[in-house]
Amino acid sequence: MRPIAVDVAILLPPAGQRRFQRLNAVYPATDGRGFRFDDTHHPHVTLGQHFVDLDGVEAAQAVLTSVFARQSPIDLQITGARSGRTSHAAVVNPSSDLQRLHERVLRALESHEVTGTRDAFQVDDHPARDADVRWVTRFRPDSAFDRFDPHITIGIGPAPPTLAPWRLTANAVALCRLGRFCTCRDRLADWTL
Repeated sequence: MRPIAVDVAILLPPAGQRRFQRLNAVYPATDGRGFRFDDTHHPHVTLGQHFVDLDGVEAAQAVLTSVFARQSPIDLQITGARSGRTSHAAVVNPSSDLQRLHERVLRALESHEVTGTRDAFQVDDHPARDADVRWVTRFRPDSAFDRFDPHITIGIGPAPPTLAPWRLTANAVALCRLGRFCTCRDRLADWTL
């Protein structure tokens, strides 16, 4: 078995991507202390984070295709910003549509989940942290279903951002490889809602 760490993610439309790139640009990104949104670091809303077997990725894509085949574009309402221990995030209202989609993704991928380590993450820059492995390992019990907390991570750093409420409509979902800080990295599959 060759586990990889993946994120099933709602990707933002171009205007939203640009807005989050500007917000992210104020945080440090050198020496593995942070990250920059770019062509391989995508601002997103996580629907689920999982370890799956590399040889089972096509099967996981197939079940996700059935989930997304009947999904309309999804409205995202950003209600402000918050800070955690190390990161800052935009808070996304957990609408009933977003909650249902999250739950469908979690149910669809349950039989595809395996155990993973730091080696399961994308390592073309700085390696994953132990905290990243714990986060993905504990995603289902700690962050799923009634504990789902939709957000868009903005950056890693000392100063929290100021973010006014706004809305956007997203019509793209991707299965991405996870990197350091559980960033959404290379896209393994894409779907249009």
